[in-house]
Amino acid sequence: MKEVTIDERRIAARIKLVDEHVRTENEHSLDALMGTLNDTPLFKLNNDEVVGFDGVRAFYADLFRGFPDFHIDVTQRHVSDEAIIMEVIISGTHKNEWSGIPASGRRAQFPLCCVFPFDDNDRITGERVYYDNALLLRQLGVLPPQ
Repeated sequence: MKEVTIDERRIAARIKLVDEHVRTENEHSLDALMGTLNDTPLFKLNNDEVVGFDGVRAFYADLFRGFPDFHIDVTQRHVSDEAIIMEVIISGTHKNEWSGIPASGRRAQFPLCCVFPFDDNDRITGERVYYDNALLLRQLGVLPPQ
């Protein structure tokens, strides 16, 4: 039987934590979701930043309100010593105001890449999220079709 190293255990624990983070996002379980993060998370969404525990909590509350059926489907997971990277498909129906955009009633679905960095205690320190914002805004009817 192969002996599991400390690094392998550490990476396995990080994978488990990120999987829990995604699961709680899909369940819209805000308290459990915030429990997967450290005390001072930083989210970078393309060029925007959401800073701190309260800011990130408000971001998710707004997202879940705006898209009550918000869902993440993981298509790929890449693991390194520094971070876990996920390629996902985001979907949801824009039923309420979100990020200042009035409810459109439209369904959105788009690919997204997310990098999960960790602190020295193996807590998620935030997310670096990359997605085609114009694609999302076209699907919501904010921008004209291409």
